[in-house]
Amino acid sequence: MHLTLAPLHGFTGSTFRNVWFRHFTGLDDAMAPFISLTHGNRITPLKVRELLPSLNKGIRLIPQILGNEADDFILLCRYLYDELGYEEVNWNLGCPIRDIVSKKRGSGLLPYPELIDQVLEKVIPSISARLSVKLRLGYRSCAEFPAVIEVLNKYPLSGITVHPRIGTQLYAGEVLLDEFEGFLPLIHHPVVYNGDIHSYEGFLRIRDRFPSINSYMLGRGVFFNPFLPEMIRNGIAELPAGAYDRFKAFYFDLEEAEKQRRRYWISKMKEYWKYFAVYLNTDEKSLNQLLRCTSETEWNKIVDQLLP
Repeated sequence: MHLTLAPLHGFTGSTFRNVWFRHFTGLDDAMAPFISLTHGNRITPLKVRELLPSLNKGIRLIPQILGNEADDFILLCRYLYDELGYEEVNWNLGCPIRDIVSKKRGSGLLPYPELIDQVLEKVIPSISARLSVKLRLGYRSCAEFPAVIEVLNKYPLSGITVHPRIGTQLYAGEVLLDEFEGFLPLIHHPVVYNGDIHSYEGFLRIRDRFPSINSYMLGRGVFFNPFLPEMIRNGIAELPAGAYDRFKAFYFDLEEAEKQRRRYWISKMKEYWKYFAVYLNTDEKSLNQLLRCTSETEWNKIVDQLLP
């Protein structure tokens, strides 16, 4: 079994990755949130900062690329391989954000299999790194998926990660498991399942329904329960011994790392708390009090009450 941390933009950057891997186990690797293609022949240090090996020591990281221009794609892949040592990169065909979709990037490429084909035809023979793809079942309709898979099957990809929603769903609504099940035989590459594995029981439902799949990508579930990968790996439905103390150590390590990283660290921690509150069963009143907090003194007081 292979478990990968999903690329959640704004959440699973180098700060979170390093702290999580210090305190928890179960994940084999992490996919970095996407970087967009650079126009021109120069890769700026800021663009690849989050991917620097020095900021990801001990973590097997897979960079993810967003874009649709073959020449720029090749340039970035070569930089990631030659300069940073990444042997695999991932192409994002799943992002559903409107501004991205409108430029035929992310899931906005899925209605255009001929464009996907044109990019891959030029990119695959021109890069040394392995290429994988992460995609949805379509942008407007699942009817788009077979034509896309027919294109992807033509190329020696290292794997395909499927999030069984369409782009217009964004991250809401049910995952489309019936449709995914029907499409699964069409895919000739190793498949990674990604989508709404938020609990151990949820993982078992996916595992038992799709026994041919042995690789999974975990996203929001890792925030709802940071022990989830460990529980899946060990086949145990209960939290491990000492879970509360381990979570506290993780949380305060993360908070300190965010303080060192950014001036407005409380705003970032509020985003995390919307997930951590689920794990801690934090009542709505206390969570809202925390989310309205504006001073560090008040913040520390409330957090100490929530994590005694």
